[in-house]
Amino acid sequence: MNSAPIDDNRWRRAVPVYGFPVINGFFLLLFALIVLAFVLTGYRELAGLGPVSGMNDAFGWGIWKTFNVMVLTALGSGAFAIGIAAWVFRRKRLHALMRMALLTSFLAYACGLLLLGIDAGRPWNFYWMVFPWKWNMHSPLAEVAICMSIYAMIPLAVENLPPVLERLWYFDSRLRPRVEKIERGLYSWFPWIIAAAYLLPGMHQSSLGALMLLAGERVHPLWQTPWLPLLYLGAASFMSFGCVAGTTMLCCLVWKRPMDMEVLDDAAQITWWLIAGWLGLRLIDIIARGALGTAFHFDRFAGVFWLETILIAAGGVLLWRSLKDHDTRSMFVGYVLSSLGGMIYRFSPTTLAFRPNPEALYFPATVEILVSLGFISLGVAGFLVAVKRLAILPAPLHAWHDMASYFRFRRPYIRWTGYFKYGYFGEDEPKVTQSD
Repeated sequence: MNSAPIDDNRWRRAVPVYGFPVINGFFLLLFALIVLAFVLTGYRELAGLGPVSGMNDAFGWGIWKTFNVMVLTALGSGAFAIGIAAWVFRRKRLHALMRMALLTSFLAYACGLLLLGIDAGRPWNFYWMVFPWKWNMHSPLAEVAICMSIYAMIPLAVENLPPVLERLWYFDSRLRPRVEKIERGLYSWFPWIIAAAYLLPGMHQSSLGALMLLAGERVHPLWQTPWLPLLYLGAASFMSFGCVAGTTMLCCLVWKRPMDMEVLDDAAQITWWLIAGWLGLRLIDIIARGALGTAFHFDRFAGVFWLETILIAAGGVLLWRSLKDHDTRSMFVGYVLSSLGGMIYRFSPTTLAFRPNPEALYFPATVEILVSLGFISLGVAGFLVAVKRLAILPAPLHAWHDMASYFRFRRPYIRWTGYFKYGYFGEDEPKVTQSD
């Protein structure tokens, strides 16, 4: 995974992944898993939760909540974490990753919310969420469901519109006046949308941790702490950086796109800081509560604790090393390890470290696993379609001109110039003439 010189690879605008078919063998496999998941979902609605899940009186939450919502929405918090770094802390290079962050966030939240509705014991009552007078104002779970729904349906959906409008502008000249009118209205509302996009995920990601405070001693002391909301939010931050940057690197490798090491170094530096701060806070908390001794017991809880800690720490060390060596291999592995460790941490308080009673045991049923995989496949399939049809993946400026040459004789009605202000990253937009 070696990269070319930085100047040649500088990401200047988002470019669709052209020249690769959407439908291939891998996509058909994803489609089969999606269809199977929808069929099993229909069976779940008819048969109820009992016959299709491994849940019991002690474990009232299955993997549809504890994994697809608790874990995967943390991976999908890139729009929140990278957005704050780019806009609030002025790390301007990270704007190159914003479209990837927004897309992965929308897909993770949308699939998680769909499964949240399927997991509800009485899904026909789900519509009550739109009536504020029916809300339980003392329920953290209600706050999570409401915040997540509003976040996905308004800020994330609206922030993902520019690539769609951009494609409409290029591919249908009749729609250009309407697209420009929509965008003028859209961008006038963007300050309010972005403010909500920072507020809502901060609320519900921390509230997911607050939910487990209610479990008290049923959560093992290595995880049960008053700082759980902050630790959940911090884990979501470094996990989402790993998801967005790691996915971007993987896409560049698979589709032979050059890597911009200035952007990737910025992302790795921030991720390393987040990991170091998070590990330090967690270690101080465990020592202050007198729970450090339980980490050296010979039981599964200590094993899970050391596994997640080693993965996160090793990922952070590799990211720190990659900054010194400009080694993309170490950087990618660092993102993978830290994200895996964060996933285990987010999964532990609800499942692996949850002890309702000594005899209680939960293992997901086959239907639960297949439905979970199906909705993950739905997110992956949506991602593949989006990056191949929309300008999502960052690329150098010459990649845009290469794409224009590729399509010039295939779709001569497309005008590939004149729509630059929403496509470029940064403030130094190059001038392109009609002959390009």
